[in-house]
Amino acid sequence: MDKLGFGCPFSFLAGKPRSTSGGPGFLDLNYDCYLEIFSYLNALEDQLNLGRTHPLFRVVLADILRTRYEKVNVRLLKSIPDWEFLLQLCGSEVSRCEVPHGRWDEPFTYPFLMLLGRHCPNLRQAVIIFMHAVTETPPESGDRGHIMQLLLGLPRLTNLTLIDARSAQLCQLRHFSNLEALDLDGIDPNLSNASFQQIFENMVCLKRLLLNFGRDRMRSHQLPLLADKFPNLDHLTLENFDVGFSKLGEFKALRSLRLISRWIAEVNNDFYRSVVKSTGNLQKLQLISVRVRGDQVHHILAISRLTALDCDNWPAQSVAQLDWENAGRCLPRM
Repeated sequence: MDKLGFGCPFSFLAGKPRSTSGGPGFLDLNYDCYLEIFSYLNALEDQLNLGRTHPLFRVVLADILRTRYEKVNVRLLKSIPDWEFLLQLCGSEVSRCEVPHGRWDEPFTYPFLMLLGRHCPNLRQAVIIFMHAVTETPPESGDRGHIMQLLLGLPRLTNLTLIDARSAQLCQLRHFSNLEALDLDGIDPNLSNASFQQIFENMVCLKRLLLNFGRDRMRSHQLPLLADKFPNLDHLTLENFDVGFSKLGEFKALRSLRLISRWIAEVNNDFYRSVVKSTGNLQKLQLISVRVRGDQVHHILAISRLTALDCDNWPAQSVAQLDWENAGRCLPRM
């Protein structure tokens, strides 16, 4: 505020009558002047404080915020009152939120998510990053899945990313029946096989699924059991899967498949055979750190509708086997 030459945060403007001296008063400036004033305030908190001082500043600030905060991160502001004021001004424009969250954060995260549910009717994507302390932590809370209940309060949430979620949070996913995209970055090894299956019971709307199995690679062998739960699944990403698993599953609507390995690895022939057999609509295949052997090339080329192929370990001697003109295939990366 001192940059503007004033010693207080414009509180003197609240309720101040217009100048009667005949000349233009401070509140008679044009819109561009007010934009210039806000441009001198680098801290978002200072902009919010100025916006609180007068309805005119509030209108100008709302116009500014609506163009800047389509995506928000809970760490952007340090107080819930500031968040409430900001979301009152531009919450209708917020479509994505990112929330790093640990148990130390619950007193802040929970009210923040409630504000999102109240002021952000168009919020469709949430990214929750769970942080698990390895040192002294607060006592266990009564309901480790409470954050998931608050996410259910976001009326138009269709895209959810959970990073390093524990079983208590993962089990709550069965209530999210409106999701169209789900990214699970890390599967808790303590989650039972039955609970893993139950997560996806009500996700018939799901179109994009990303599973990073993390330390729980053997969980990828359960993938075929999930296929009938996703009649509309269009894209599937599997990361850190067990390279020995042999069946993908009957994903009839699948058009895009991406496999990502942490280290360069080879998938067995049975897996490629299952892809050919089970995915009649597959058009895009991306293999990252997955080596394709020369004797496996014909399995990939047997995917009848494949139009885009991206592979960073494709055998150089097999490039000529790609039928460019007839299949319109894309050259894999070497």
